[in-house]
Amino acid sequence: AVVTGASSGIGKSIALMYAKEGASVVAVARRKERLDELVEMAKEYKGSIIAFQGDVSKKEDNEKMIDIAVNTFGTIDILVNNAGIMDAMEPISELDDDTWFHLFDVNLNGPFYAMKKALNYMLDKGRGNIINVTSVGGLFGGRAGAGYTSSKYALNGLTKNIAFMYANKGIRCNAICP
Repeated sequence: AVVTGASSGIGKSIALMYAKEGASVVAVARRKERLDELVEMAKEYKGSIIAFQGDVSKKEDNEKMIDIAVNTFGTIDILVNNAGIMDAMEPISELDDDTWFHLFDVNLNGPFYAMKKALNYMLDKGRGNIINVTSVGGLFGGRAGAGYTSSKYALNGLTKNIAFMYANKGIRCNAICP
């Protein structure tokens, strides 16, 4: 399994639970010291966690984390796109371009690159599971600012499309919307 945003919160809990249940996990986050703590926490579990310090807003880091899983463990069965960032509740008239693009790089483009890379391996073996942690902000227009809401709406749409396009190929794609 590859889990992004694994240094805290939901991602940390997912990575630890997978390792506890026996999975081999690549935990991805920007903060190396938190990843090292996570690896240490899982030492006594049936599975294992290896850390990859990466930035999901970068295409190359998304592709590298998938390659690390395949090169280290021989395959990728599960991809959890959990990493995400929030905005400051700005309406569109107050939203600057840099914030807009950064929200989309982290919340949409990162999962896009990770899923695209992982799907190639999953298609070869005829199975796989992708979980995108989106948000109720991507279901309702008034829960966050314009940038965050738009990025999560887009991720929900991409999730639905992948679920439809790959269901008959043994690959599931689901969203969790906290």
